[in-house]
Amino acid sequence: MAFSSALSIAGSSIGLGLAFLGYLTKAVITRDFNSGIKNNYFNLPILIFLLTILISFIGTYNLEESIDGLEDYILFFILYYMIITTVKDAKLADKLFKTGLLSMTIASIYALGWQKYYLGIRRIKANYMALDFGALLLIYLIFVIVYLVWLRKDLKGIIGYSILAILFTLTLLYNQTRGAWLGLIGAGFLVFWIRDKRWIPIFLLIIVLLGLCTPQVIQNRIKSIIDIEHSRSNLGRIALWKGSILMFRDNPINGVGIGNFQEVYDTSYTQPNTTSSSHAHNNFFNFLAETGIIGLSGFIYLLYSILIYLYRSYCKVNDEYYKLFILFSFAMVFGVYVIQGMTEYNFYKSVIGRTTWFLLGLSTVIINRLIQGNNIKE
Repeated sequence: MAFSSALSIAGSSIGLGLAFLGYLTKAVITRDFNSGIKNNYFNLPILIFLLTILISFIGTYNLEESIDGLEDYILFFILYYMIITTVKDAKLADKLFKTGLLSMTIASIYALGWQKYYLGIRRIKANYMALDFGALLLIYLIFVIVYLVWLRKDLKGIIGYSILAILFTLTLLYNQTRGAWLGLIGAGFLVFWIRDKRWIPIFLLIIVLLGLCTPQVIQNRIKSIIDIEHSRSNLGRIALWKGSILMFRDNPINGVGIGNFQEVYDTSYTQPNTTSSSHAHNNFFNFLAETGIIGLSGFIYLLYSILIYLYRSYCKVNDEYYKLFILFSFAMVFGVYVIQGMTEYNFYKSVIGRTTWFLLGLSTVIINRLIQGNNIKE
């Protein structure tokens, strides 16, 4: 699954299915269904989140859609618990991540080399939707930036991380996912603020220079971020956000039911300039519309719990290599779910959800093993 994570959603699904069967088989044979799960930090936040989702089933517009929506989240959490119960040490967690990094490298070479420069495709996306591929690039580029700047490495390591930084940056630029661009800026700023504020001016200068040196088509895309008069995608998002607020106004407690945004929007809340109504193109507005104030509170509490856990762990861990991995994980969640999540409903998406919860599982394993080895600050 880790190797196919950025190459093929079908391969990722097959890998996840096989891993789950193996996990169940081992649990049945050993009769151990609780190892690694009891006393896990995220048990309560996940439980509260799922309960708030279930509350949205009360009076739901379409029960079948709500069940499908709930299944999406349950699969993410199953993946997370599979990781923390089967991965036994930090070195294995690191190897699994490096496998995903290799997958992302291959996907980027294919997208940039084949799709962009050979086929001349305007907006490259590898084998995914453009927005999903942009989120994956955002995730792995954050990792590369963190380790390129702060990991003590030899010349070979510096060259390797530099090549990856250039590859992922160019691929992300030609992917043209504006939310991922903003997510990178926001996550990068946060990382440098936490780790070393002296890097902030340099980081911002690099961002500005990249914007000025890119081809005109990319510059036009950058300018369109603030265009609320002519940009069809911006106007479409504003329409969806307005519809979300109207949905919440009429269903403030538990929303219209998880998974029901499109059907309810198309039936009763369609706004002018709507180009697509599959979801609200915003994590917070989507939860507000589908699950009301209760579901939104559960979502915010889950995000807060993840971020506070990772930040506190980052502050406590001594091992520099894994400390940087925890910092990367913290920035990943913030960049993907908070910043990019302002322009895209990406918390439910299989590609992004599997990747983030897979990496959160690895982070949890690393943190737990370091605590057990007393490699933390008292």
